[in-house]
Amino acid sequence: MLTDYSTLQFIVRGKIFKGFCMRIHDDFHETYAVVLDGYHSFCIWMDNKSSKWCASKNAVIDADAIDEIINRISLPPAVS
Repeated sequence: MLTDYSTLQFIVRGKIFKGFCMRIHDDFHETYAVVLDGYHSFCIWMDNKSSKWCASKNAVIDADAIDEIINRISLPPAVS
């Protein structure tokens, strides 16, 4: 699980994505707000019933970029 706030910068299909991801404290799901330069903000959350990550409908972004964000969110925390 990601910390409460993390910057994002990655490349998918030659396009650079920059922004940040912030955990939203929600009693029902593990939820994150994602803000990327040049895109509308959207949410990503873990659906506990299906054990599957979901993205809000207004996430008008390449599915590969959403997959990259989910991979970063679901990484175990780094050990110091």
